[in-house]
Parts: sequence; structure tokens; C-alpha cells
Amino acid sequence: MNLPVTNSVQLKIRASSLLLSLFTLYGMNHFLFERLLYFNELLSLAGLLFFFNHSFAEGPRFIYPKNVVYRCVLWFLLLGLIYAVLSIVAKTNWYYFLRNLSIVYSAFSFFLGYHLYSAQHDFFRKTKKIIYGYALFAFGVRWEQLIDRNAYAFWFAQVKTNWALQSVVGLVAFYALYVISYTSLTVVLILIFVLLMRYLKTYTQFKLLAFVAVVTFVTILVVASPHLALYKTNTGSIFGNVEYVYAQHPWFSIDPNSSWRLLFWYRILVENFPQNLLGIGIGTPLLPYVPGNNSTGLPVDDETLAHVIGTHNTFITLFARFGLVSMLIFAVLYNHILKEFFRFKSYYLNHRNDGGVFLAFFTLTCVGLFNLLIESVTLASLYWVSLGFVARAINLRRYGV
Repeated sequence: MNLPVTNSVQLKIRASSLLLSLFTLYGMNHFLFERLLYFNELLSLAGLLFFFNHSFAEGPRFIYPKNVVYRCVLWFLLLGLIYAVLSIVAKTNWYYFLRNLSIVYSAFSFFLGYHLYSAQHDFFRKTKKIIYGYALFAFGVRWEQLIDRNAYAFWFAQVKTNWALQSVVGLVAFYALYVISYTSLTVVLILIFVLLMRYLKTYTQFKLLAFVAVVTFVTILVVASPHLALYKTNTGSIFGNVEYVYAQHPWFSIDPNSSWRLLFWYRILVENFPQNLLGIGIGTPLLPYVPGNNSTGLPVDDETLAHVIGTHNTFITLFARFGLVSMLIFAVLYNHILKEFFRFKSYYLNHRNDGGVFLAFFTLTCVGLFNLLIESVTLASLYWVSLGFVARAINLRRYGV
């Protein structure tokens, strides 16, 4: 028996479809829908409205679901707002303050994802051919501004409902086309990561691999530190004498992009220790600079770069700006999500598109390890809405709501 659909229900369905359409367009081409049309800000505002509407649905009393991820986001927002207030005094100027403030306000789009979780399954079931078709068109044209060089891999997982071996082989083919079209090492790493998350059996196995990866990174950083410290030699560049560093060891010349990142991370993590445990706030420079100087040849001067470039690891950037407490919040958040996913992987891979919801979020996490993500208005809402989907999927399995 088909029940009549009321006008209010129809309105909610249309509103959900509109918001998910904005999210999809933003995630498909941020060059147009964020840089020109500010969709990140629209999604963040919508998330803020959802937050107030549901948090104070019973009057002045603040309510929130019994959900670890949800609470971690609330703690992150509180921490970000505290740092924002304190940074009013420490900021360089209001322009850089507002540019960095996006790290905080973009997190409100989490609530959009949380409350649109139920609607997203049918929406993406209807639009998945468009998402895949747009990818194939972009791969054929090979124009970088059609899609993000790394983050479009998010959609390959998000819209996927079948994670059987045959279907995964087709997914690998899409990744292969992506790599060929955009020569992105990050996409290769994403593919490896997605396959590991799909086929690893237990959280213990994942933690062992993660431990090995962290130890390897720390070892490389420690061994390379004497060479990296030579960036100060004979240079006026804001990034230091990177070419001189590359010349110190043949390994640095294998992939200059990775070496540049390692040098950046060395300066933030090692040279600024232990002051960096507290964070520098927002509207403040990540690197020392000379006002009015342009030492890189890029379209923006050194002062702008120092304030907005990020470390090309979104979590190191968060650590640099919000200190150790922010990392503890994300550690709790990721521990909860990963433990939940591995413990109930069979359920999630076979329930609606939940497998895609989790693996799409892990995809963005992998992007953030080597690029700007949470600190960038071009990708921040993609991350936070995806996290909202994950949080609600967990709530649905645990409590049925």
C-alpha cells in the first residue's frame, strides 16, 4: 500500500536533493563551484543551520546524539573557536585570519552529511552514471581544471555498492585511467590504501601496518634531518635552498615533490618543537617571510604563501595551528571509525552504500596525508560531509537511527 506523501515530506526530499546536488557539484569541480561560486561556504552555512535546528529542537537545552564521531567534531569546533578568539590578537591581519578561519567554519558541513545520510543513498544511486561519465570525459580531455588531480577518487568509492572481486577490478580500471590522465602518485597511493582497507581482515592488522608506516616516516625524518637542515644555506627563498638539499643525497632527487614536503614537515615538526605543541592559531604565518618579497616566482608573494599554503599534510597543518589537543581529538575519532569498520566490515560492505561511505572517507584521509584538505576551501566540505555520512552510518547500525 502506497501512503500519500505530504507537502512537508516532499519539501524535505527536494531540499535534501538540492543540498546533495550542491555537494556533488562542489566535489566534481571545485574550480568552478568553489573558487567562483563559493559552494564550500554554502554547504557550511547549511550545516550550521542543521546544527542549530537539531541541537535545540527541544528549546534552550542543547542535545546531541550518542555518537563518538559527533562528539569529536563538537570538541574540534570548540577548540577551533577558542583558537579563533585568541588569534584575534596574534593575527597578521584580518584577511589572513578570515582565510584560515575556513578550517573552523567548514567543519559545520559535517552536520549536513550527518542529517542527509538517509537521502544520500538513493541520490547517488540515481547520479552515479553522471559521476562516472564526467570522470571518463575528464580523463579523455586531460584538462586539470575539470576535476581535482587527486580527490575525485573519492567518488569512485562513494557511489559504489558492490565490493565483490569482479566489481573491484572495474574500480581498479578507473583508478588506472585516473593515474594515466593526471600522472598522480597520490592516486596510486589511494588505490593501494583502498584495496588494503577492503581486504585486510582485522583492525590489529591495520594497526600493525600503520605502526610500521609511522616508524618508517619517523626514521626517514630523523636520518634525513642533517641534510634537511641545510635548506638555510645561501638562499633568499621562503622555502629555503631546496635545490641544495636535493643535491645532498640521490634519494632526494627521485621525487622532488615528496622531498619538498619532507623538508616542510621537518621545519614544522622538528625545528619548531616544543613550541608547536600549543599551536600558532589562525591568521599567523607557518613560515618566516620578508614582507613584500616574492622569492618563489609564484603568482602570490611570500607573505601570502606563509599564511595560506598549508604543509601539504592536512593533519600536520592542524597540529601546527591548533596544537597537540587537535591531534588527540582526531586520534579518538579515527580509532573509533577504524575499529567500527573492521569489526563490522561485512555488515557495512553489504548494507546500502555504507562500504563506499567508509572507503570514500578513507580515500580523502589518504589525500590529506599528502595535500591540502581540511584547511582548503576547495576540499574541506568534501571531507566533513563524508565524515557526517560515516558517523550516521555508525549510529544506524548501533541504534537504528
